[in-house]
Amino acid sequence: MPTPTGVGTEELRRANLRAILQTVHTHGPTTRAVLTKQLGLNRSTIGALTGELQSLGLVTEQTAVVGGRGRPSHLVVPREDNVVVAVDVGVDRIAVALVGLGGEVLDRRTRGHQRGEHDVAHVVESVAQMIEETLSASQHRRCLGIGAAVPGAVRASDGLVRFAPNLGWYDEPFTELLATRLGRPVSTANDANLGVLAEHIRGAAVGYSEVAYLSASVGIGGGFLVGGRPLTGARGYAGEVGHMQVDSQGPECRCGAIGCWEMKVGENVLLQNAGRLTGGGPPAVAEVIASAEAGEARAAAAVDGVAEWCGIGIRAIVNLFNPEVVVLGGCLAQVWRAAETRVVESFESSSLMSPRADTVIRSARLGDDSPLIGAAELAFEPVLDRPQAVPQAV
Repeated sequence: MPTPTGVGTEELRRANLRAILQTVHTHGPTTRAVLTKQLGLNRSTIGALTGELQSLGLVTEQTAVVGGRGRPSHLVVPREDNVVVAVDVGVDRIAVALVGLGGEVLDRRTRGHQRGEHDVAHVVESVAQMIEETLSASQHRRCLGIGAAVPGAVRASDGLVRFAPNLGWYDEPFTELLATRLGRPVSTANDANLGVLAEHIRGAAVGYSEVAYLSASVGIGGGFLVGGRPLTGARGYAGEVGHMQVDSQGPECRCGAIGCWEMKVGENVLLQNAGRLTGGGPPAVAEVIASAEAGEARAAAAVDGVAEWCGIGIRAIVNLFNPEVVVLGGCLAQVWRAAETRVVESFESSSLMSPRADTVIRSARLGDDSPLIGAAELAFEPVLDRPQAVPQAV
């Protein structure tokens, strides 16, 4: 790695600390030899830097078992007793996970929303209690941050939830309220933006720099990487693909517009069209798909209809963003696996700016946990960016 021009010695040291910690966090235990090769630094410099990270309590070193000739290399290992708490606020449930440095989920809890308790005060209290329970069960660990994923437009400057129609939230200071309740800093972002981050670091989009992540539950969220960087917009509101119009004939959406994509694709759309009660989540979607495969006509028609609109929406996204890979999560992933041929047929039904073969479409490797893992990465960002500023105790 060439030395950047105009960068002082201290800033260069900090950049190298970041690079080492980011590498072992993302890829797991890594030998000094590999770090030396990747960063273009000499062995003594790598040794000094890893020693500093050890003194900060962020990594440990072990003697690597290697074959062949030469000296064994020290293995730099992220310390999992450095943790963050990740939160995924869904329409039907809340998930909370304790995630160690290195990305391993160490503890996980879920709680369904009680009927009529989607208001921000109830949600904040439920999330706070779940976080406190999680941390109480892991008192020996050092909590470095809290990250939350929310299904709505989140203002980047302060985490205010500007618009989350499926929760009934408008201009709700969720982040501020949760941070005050816990007495700890909290970072919040849109669930799809965090989903694409997680899939890019640990999932189906590893190695790609132009990525579209689309996930449906009750609504549809979209997260995008352009040139390897998140597309957030001027204030963090980019990616609300569920509210792009795909049918001028309707129906009316919860947002007040006509013919939004999420009124054609999603869990409750599929369930309702199949004659099922809404609100059953992924297990209910799986039941409809199984019934369709077993020959139930109404279920098969429902799956076919959602698959068609899935392809139409993906085509619009591909025409607009020209991604290398489209990663599908939630209900979209379930429908894709069950009716890939129908989705592709609809996707290819009109001309595209680029050939179908230029775009990879695949299910999210992290499944429904993509936003949750992304929330953990959001919480780790300050530590990875400035390892030397890590708190000594929490």
